[in-house]
Amino acid sequence: MERKPNVFEKIFLIVGLFIIIISYAFVHRMVIEEGIFSWIAIQTLFLWLILVVLIILTAANENTKEELKIVIKNQLDEVKLLRKEWRYKR
Repeated sequence: MERKPNVFEKIFLIVGLFIIIISYAFVHRMVIEEGIFSWIAIQTLFLWLILVVLIILTAANENTKEELKIVIKNQLDEVKLLRKEWRYKR
């Protein structure tokens, strides 16, 4: 069963890409100004990587939540069928 992205996922995609691009520009400027091996540039690079990982984890979490909704709905339908079948066997 195919599912379509919801509004939150579409907005999150746009905002996430915007944040990554803008923050990359800031990181790039920091590295050019300070040099690649300065302490502040290394901290900035790691913080940027943490930001990217956080955005990816949030997207994966939202996808998992949406998939679980489908699984729970299917299980609920199955339980209803089992109850109905059990009633007819009595």
